[in-house]
Amino acid sequence: MDIPNPAGKTLIRFSVVIPSLNSHTVGQTIVSLLAQTTPPYEIIVVGLDPYNLIFDSERIHFDCTEIPFPPGKARNRGAAKADGDILVFIDADCIARPNWLGILAERFADPAVAVVGGGVAIHSSNYWTLSDNISMFHEYLPSKPPGTRKQLPSINLAVRRQTFLDIGRFDEERRTGEDSDLTIRLQLKGHTLFFEPSAVVEHVPTRDSLTELISHNYLHGQQSVKFDPRYGDQDGLYRLFRTKWGMILASPFLAAGVTTRIFLSDQSLWRYWYTAPAIFLAKMAWCFGAATRPHGNRSQSV
Repeated sequence: MDIPNPAGKTLIRFSVVIPSLNSHTVGQTIVSLLAQTTPPYEIIVVGLDPYNLIFDSERIHFDCTEIPFPPGKARNRGAAKADGDILVFIDADCIARPNWLGILAERFADPAVAVVGGGVAIHSSNYWTLSDNISMFHEYLPSKPPGTRKQLPSINLAVRRQTFLDIGRFDEERRTGEDSDLTIRLQLKGHTLFFEPSAVVEHVPTRDSLTELISHNYLHGQQSVKFDPRYGDQDGLYRLFRTKWGMILASPFLAAGVTTRIFLSDQSLWRYWYTAPAIFLAKMAWCFGAATRPHGNRSQSV
């Protein structure tokens, strides 16, 4: 379905791409997309669906990969099949609010806009899930002001299709952090990374234990783009902690500093003060992951 922009001058076609790896919630994700006030042109799901939650229709296309694909590879495969003008990436553990695509349509009505990221709602009754969400997405809450960002997460990311193809797509060798890698490359090519907090998806992951919180944040530290030599030093603080033991020795102070900064930066998080110990542990895990990161060529440089 073609979507007119607010000025009624052009047509915007959204191709929504969902990577799915045995997701329990992908059915809810699809239902939330079908309920959009501005409907998608097409929905492309790539991956595995052992629970039979994905159904084909005129607008929904399921590409079963038969074997597990990392998220970046699944997104690239979906993007290659897309016909829309705008590629919109959402994860299979996210629920889009009804006006999500409508708000993105307003942004992309400006032909100069190439990249927009949306807000991530993080409410959860599970302590570990909530803590992990705050640890990962505190910079992208709906309560944050709109504006430019240095990076954007791919659980709520829209890119003009030609821009995505020109930039070289997601790095398929990465197990995580492929969104940071992509959006940094977009920024280095001169594209503004705009954050629109009112275009909201709710993140409902199944990580609900201390072990999963630690392993998730450890992996993110291990593959962080902060230490990728292709992009320089993304944060001057880490220039001092590039050695293994430097990072390990500094980890309690870095973790405490980041945890404190998270809560001081947004009053909406104060009601979740009790998650501070878990977030501190998550940031410690990130530091230990960064300390044990592999070194070597481009595909290993993280």
